[in-house]
Amino acid sequence: MSNLNKDIESEKDIVRRRFSRQPVLLKAVLDTGHYEFECIAYDLSLKGIKIKLDLPLETKCEVWLLVKDCPKIPAHVVWSKEGYIGLEFSLSSKQVTDILGTIGVRLPKV
Repeated sequence: MSNLNKDIESEKDIVRRRFSRQPVLLKAVLDTGHYEFECIAYDLSLKGIKIKLDLPLETKCEVWLLVKDCPKIPAHVVWSKEGYIGLEFSLSSKQVTDILGTIGVRLPKV
């Protein structure tokens, strides 16, 4: 890949990912509305989260995520690959910060 193509791909990532991810290792629960599954959260931002869960969920599937003792956060599946699932939160970054409490205030705002 040429340097020009790498620069273009890098710019696409910056535009697509408005919030920096924070590496975490947290127990979480994914609620599909019919079932709840224990999972592990790996990357967290104010806009979404990457979880480890060997469950093939469809893209755009509506779910709720419970992290620690915080209230559930509504989200939808944006990708699923090799036992990992990427969720995008359905709430504003301010609402997610409030729900996550001490975890939320430590997350990068950009």
